[in-house]
Amino acid sequence: MLVASLNKNCGRIFTSFRRFISLDTVRVGGSPSYQEPNAPVPGRNPVWSETGSEIFKDLKSGDKIFVHGATGTPSVLLSYFYHHIKEIDIKHLNVLCLMPMGPQCLFNEDVRDKVRLTTPLANKYCREAVNDGRADFIPISVSEMPLLYRQKHVELDYALISVTPPDKHGFCSLGTFVGTTRSAVQNAKKIVAQVNPMQPVTYGDSTIHISNIDYLVNGPQQLVEHSWKTISPAEQKIANIIAENLIDNGATLQLCKNLHLAYFTSYLPSFVSVYLLFLCTAPSNISQQLTLQLRGHKDLGLHTECFGDGEVDLVHLGIINNLYKTILRGRIVASYVIGSKKTFNFINENPLVALYDIAWVNSPELIARNPKVTAISHAFEMDLSGQSSSDGYNGHIFTGVGGVIDFLRAASIASDGEGKPIIAMTSLNAEGKSAIVPFLSRGTSVVATRAHVHYVVTEYGIAYLFGKNLRQRAHALIQIAHPDYR
Repeated sequence: MLVASLNKNCGRIFTSFRRFISLDTVRVGGSPSYQEPNAPVPGRNPVWSETGSEIFKDLKSGDKIFVHGATGTPSVLLSYFYHHIKEIDIKHLNVLCLMPMGPQCLFNEDVRDKVRLTTPLANKYCREAVNDGRADFIPISVSEMPLLYRQKHVELDYALISVTPPDKHGFCSLGTFVGTTRSAVQNAKKIVAQVNPMQPVTYGDSTIHISNIDYLVNGPQQLVEHSWKTISPAEQKIANIIAENLIDNGATLQLCKNLHLAYFTSYLPSFVSVYLLFLCTAPSNISQQLTLQLRGHKDLGLHTECFGDGEVDLVHLGIINNLYKTILRGRIVASYVIGSKKTFNFINENPLVALYDIAWVNSPELIARNPKVTAISHAFEMDLSGQSSSDGYNGHIFTGVGGVIDFLRAASIASDGEGKPIIAMTSLNAEGKSAIVPFLSRGTSVVATRAHVHYVVTEYGIAYLFGKNLRQRAHALIQIAHPDYR
């Protein structure tokens, strides 16, 4: 049926363009009015508080509030915020969070008309709200989120963050999640921090001096941990194909573990995600399986959006040693961490791991300077021209654009000419239908255009699309589709 559709429609021209912007030059801020969170402010000290009415006394209708994301989500502080706005007459509050994790009190009915969440990455904690209209979704590469704050497209009134207790010099750490947080604290009018002694101390762009914080709240809180589902035979086969055929010794990897993908429900294809470049974005079945398959490799480097359990094992085995990396040789570069206590303990006070602003970590030009950049992303569905969707399917939003374009582009323009931009997907979706189709399903958005894709991997093999015309691409994709749908 795919062949029949090709013969009928091969002459059609599909166009899809995505604007590409380098963020390498904006890491330290794009506005002359930003504040440097590492610079101590003489004579200034934060106020320790136990009441939301004190912390948010200046909160007004229409204010924009940044919230630390992922495992850095300050749930105790959000509870203070919730109880305060519940009792006052206020409306049109906009909470911006890259990837909220933990209980979401802001979706409670008693504050529904007062506050809305806006996020570029839906996960199990906010996906339902995004799809039923209680929360808003921004289609944006996460590397560009800091521009919203630095260039004042969004003027933040508050930044609610989670930090470690201050050290003897007065410096706190942002712990597991730098991401967009550094850009937020550089530009927010007020900074409120939940002091959580369970947050690991991390290095890189992750420090803020206590004198730059307005209010502190004591908030011990267990970090949200991630566990993996049982891997399917198709997922295992995909991981084997990638490890054996597309990852070289000495490569710089991004194991994108898209945790938000791993939380999917029955709407989705069974395959979750993986950016391999050891530049990563959060734990999935495939990425975890890949770390097992890479145990025969050597001298791998890690420059990733997200860091997790599987990579920790490879470090302990000496497989990841960052020996040949060009950017911060000898160190693991990431922007945030998601995993179990094993990973949280590993990164604590560990100079081997450096967490940086996501605009810098995900800069394609920066990534491309590393050797043998191997970037693996996922797709729910791909048409016969090679364009694919990875943030939603059939009108539903499941994740977000994330760093897909950043990493695929980085591998494409790798300075040594040995980069591999890869899309990995199972041949069938959760409904047992082909994930490789003549046309994308109605309501399905395109994230990776056909111009971005070089390699496509299913459990049936590898299709190489770079430089191929539309008919050649379709023929190659049909060869790796499920046999029942070829």
